[in-house]
Amino acid sequence: MLDNMQAAQQHAQATHNSNQGGSSTPAGIATPAPPQPERWANIPAALRDRPQWVLASANKHPLTADGRTASSTDPATWCDFDTATIAAQKKGLHIGYTLHEDDPFTCIDLDVKETTPQEHIELFDRIVTSFDSYTERSRSGKGLHVWVEGNIGSGRRCDGVEVYSQERFIICTGDVVSDKPIAARPELLNTLVAEMRAQTPDVELTEVEPTDNDETIWERASKAANGGKFCKLWDGRWQGDYPSQSEADFALLSILTFHSKSNEQVRRLFRMSALGKREKAQKNNRYLNTSLIRIRSREQQEVAHGKAIAEALFWRPKASSEHFRILSDKDLAGLPPQRWLVKNIIPEGGIGTIFGQSGTFKSFLALDLLAHVANGQPWFGHRVKAAPAVYVPFEGRGGIPKRVAAWKLHRSHETNRDITTNMAFITDPMNLRDAGDREKLVRTLIDRGWAGGVLCIDTLAQAGAGIDENSSEGMGEMIAVFQELQHKLGGTVLVIHHSGKVESAGMRGWSGLRGALDFSIKCQKEEGKNVPKLNAQFVLDKVKDGEDGKTFDFSMLPVHLGYDEDDEGVSSLTVIPRINPQEPAPVSDVMRDSQDDDFIEEWIKGQVDAGNFPSKNSLKQQLSVMKEKRNITQQRIGAAIERLMACSRVAYAPSTSPSGNKWLRVMDTPHVDE
Repeated sequence: MLDNMQAAQQHAQATHNSNQGGSSTPAGIATPAPPQPERWANIPAALRDRPQWVLASANKHPLTADGRTASSTDPATWCDFDTATIAAQKKGLHIGYTLHEDDPFTCIDLDVKETTPQEHIELFDRIVTSFDSYTERSRSGKGLHVWVEGNIGSGRRCDGVEVYSQERFIICTGDVVSDKPIAARPELLNTLVAEMRAQTPDVELTEVEPTDNDETIWERASKAANGGKFCKLWDGRWQGDYPSQSEADFALLSILTFHSKSNEQVRRLFRMSALGKREKAQKNNRYLNTSLIRIRSREQQEVAHGKAIAEALFWRPKASSEHFRILSDKDLAGLPPQRWLVKNIIPEGGIGTIFGQSGTFKSFLALDLLAHVANGQPWFGHRVKAAPAVYVPFEGRGGIPKRVAAWKLHRSHETNRDITTNMAFITDPMNLRDAGDREKLVRTLIDRGWAGGVLCIDTLAQAGAGIDENSSEGMGEMIAVFQELQHKLGGTVLVIHHSGKVESAGMRGWSGLRGALDFSIKCQKEEGKNVPKLNAQFVLDKVKDGEDGKTFDFSMLPVHLGYDEDDEGVSSLTVIPRINPQEPAPVSDVMRDSQDDDFIEEWIKGQVDAGNFPSKNSLKQQLSVMKEKRNITQQRIGAAIERLMACSRVAYAPSTSPSGNKWLRVMDTPHVDE
């Protein structure tokens, strides 16, 4: 055995030597930069308009404009933007914005260092994409600051992510990464902070004596169920399986920690592998310890999760071996309330289905639902909690890119900005009846940060190929599979399924399926002679602790996507809700923002036509007059102006007003001097 291990070590060293020369650095990360005043104009006006500015010393301490010590909690030490920028330019310093509980802003500070693990870099990228708001590089040129509207109270920090809404000053550079208006993201922000609060505190890496020698650990790992994966990683053959070597490092360390509780032994073994030959692994304990802390924390988190389940199952008062527990009114009141992913439609945790006959657009509806969940946007007028959304299409994989493109194109056109689904897709072949494939799916979603949201399986028939859907044994096996996935991943498992031959009988197969589900949604075509072919509806067939039977109408909108290599048109469909004309249409955030934009654009045009010089502040001062025509707030006025400027519908005029101030005009409005 020792000879085998020494041979493997020699092969690992040779493999490492042959792979030398490559290194992975996160894209978009620049070198530290001095103050660049010419970029400060890029900072959103929503921040510039507030007198909450300070200077930043070389050691990141806040200073007043005249060089005294400032305080992030004392407004008397702050100044307006112009005063701060003039003083900072003279002194060669940076500027900073002080967050206060009375302003609407929150800054998400993503701290990037040379030792930041690749999985953190990917997390940061998902945060920037999901929040879809103004983002700039930090003073170092490495970190990122994502600015949003929302308030979390006291700040939070976890895994290189810091979130602040008050009592903090943030150095602003204007070094733009995402040049978008500061977006209102309160629900998504609360979700992020809740996840940060749920994280296990950093683990202290206590050193324990190994129970087995290095050779035994290596031998055990190489012969385990995932021994092939271990050997590939040990030899340094990670390309094609992992986006970077850092992720491969983490995977190998995870395997070693499973077989050894000794952190020192894990470090030693890792450094014997080809992956461990990099200088950062050989000489930098901090690099390895960062991953070890995360792995050990995850182990503790799984234990804590098990305890939480046990506490939920065995509620007070404590049971004895002779008696069942008896709960009082007070005990019942202390039970956790029902929590919703989609309010009154889909519970936050559980298993459910969207089902229907072929041609009832159930997969399109599922994609639309998942995209709304991933973006935290209301769905058919119902509040949505933002969560990771993963779609696994077992059938129709070829059509998925077109469906996604159609969804994005339609929503981007609706909102006048680029919209993404924010979803993840897995199209690799898998068999959910195979325990190895299930474990690989679970590990993929947990390690890549996509667990705890919605996992959509499309369809049950393809995922359970070979089962007898009409038997309790066959369908019971698949129910157990979905329960296992839900238990290990948390969140919601959504399964796409078919109706039976007799549609009124419900879902296809064993009659006990419906009873095992927490919710079921039925898609069906509308009946009637003159009903358009692309009209459909879905019915809440079953909602645990909710209202069954409610119906929602929708239509499929054809979307032209372009032309193929034969110059033939390419198109797909996307879901659009239809509102019952007898019911008032619920105004979604996107619709309200669009209406605000049109209103403010017309208002600015009217002001210019009247010979005035409208600015953001002057428009806000006209709130009482505006309210005679539209129920709007000063905050929404400012947000609308930011959006209009971002999409070039409104811009600053080339000349200043008679008082020397910048003023706004609609882009197709002729300037008085032209």
